[in-house]
Amino acid sequence: TAHIITGPRRSGKSVLSATLPGKAFYVNFEDPAMAGFSITDYKKLLQAGYELFGEFDYIVLDEVQEVEGWERIVSALRESYPTVVTGSNARLLSREFSTYLTGRYLSYALLPFSFREFLAYKRTKPEVTTTKDEARIKRALLEYIRRGGFPEALRFGREYLVNLYNDIINRDVVVRYGIRNVRELKEVAFYLFSNFAGRITYSKIKNVIGIGNVETVKNYVEYLESAYLVFELPKFSFKPKEVLRGDRKVYAVDTGMVDTIVPKTFENIDRLMENAVFLELLRLRHYRKPSVEIYHYRDGKSEIDFVVKEGERIGLIQVTYASGRDEIAEREVKGLFRAMELFHLRSGTLITWGYSGKIEAGGKSIDAVPLWKWLLRALSGIS
Repeated sequence: TAHIITGPRRSGKSVLSATLPGKAFYVNFEDPAMAGFSITDYKKLLQAGYELFGEFDYIVLDEVQEVEGWERIVSALRESYPTVVTGSNARLLSREFSTYLTGRYLSYALLPFSFREFLAYKRTKPEVTTTKDEARIKRALLEYIRRGGFPEALRFGREYLVNLYNDIINRDVVVRYGIRNVRELKEVAFYLFSNFAGRITYSKIKNVIGIGNVETVKNYVEYLESAYLVFELPKFSFKPKEVLRGDRKVYAVDTGMVDTIVPKTFENIDRLMENAVFLELLRLRHYRKPSVEIYHYRDGKSEIDFVVKEGERIGLIQVTYASGRDEIAEREVKGLFRAMELFHLRSGTLITWGYSGKIEAGGKSIDAVPLWKWLLRALSGIS
């Protein structure tokens, strides 16, 4: 069996693979010592493993996409040992890989720390029973939003995130896809980060940056998404063609990274909250419920941040920076009620900074829940 772990660079894929039970034979293909490794050398690789460890229980091939034809290596090795493959590129599961393994693999995507994992790292208890506990959790949430969830960034600070951002662009996009106009690519990446939690169109990016054609912009965005730097969110429609053609929103891989790269980002706390919610929904899909689909919705009367679909079930989520009922804009409430009517739903979720309660009208109910509380329970379901 082959296990494939993908995710952004430095999100903890290698550490996760090393926590499996048994003795691992670990190979890092980004190590200069592995330069020039060929698929014909895989038997020598096994021999080296025997010489180093005598016996081992499984093989870990880290950043294996650095090797041309790596799919064949995995196909051969997994016949003898359970094989774990890690890579910081979403295109790791290529058609060739699927062909060689004929479906006999399990795939996972690992994202930076969730808020609950951040609290565990900080050794902060997630339980809230008093007003003092709530204040403590909110302080931790502010820190989480500003610092993000990359494990090493929590140790080394904002400069680490700058270096990581550049590493992802240079190593996982420029080198991997042979980008010639690096300046152009970096301008697209910065534009996407600057417009996080906002709508984008390829034609607007083309015009703003002055790129020759829309197809180049589309490729750049796809490359950056395959490297897990950004994510596009399609617009919901009951018609599949409209999903493909509709406008898209863009989100960053980490709130700490976007706050570091884009000046004065923290002034847009509402957008950072929305980005954090998106990432948690992404974790829900990758970690617990692969069948979950995530969209945004917009028509002439309503804008809904997230439409979460699981089979026939649909949930609507709106995000607003509000600590009291009087701070919630009526357009947020009316828009959510209107969308609930459209989707034939009796309830919806409004994620706030501090307000908790129910807003009811016309037999329908909006559950207002603070972000910290929602993040701590989010993996349990779509609402």
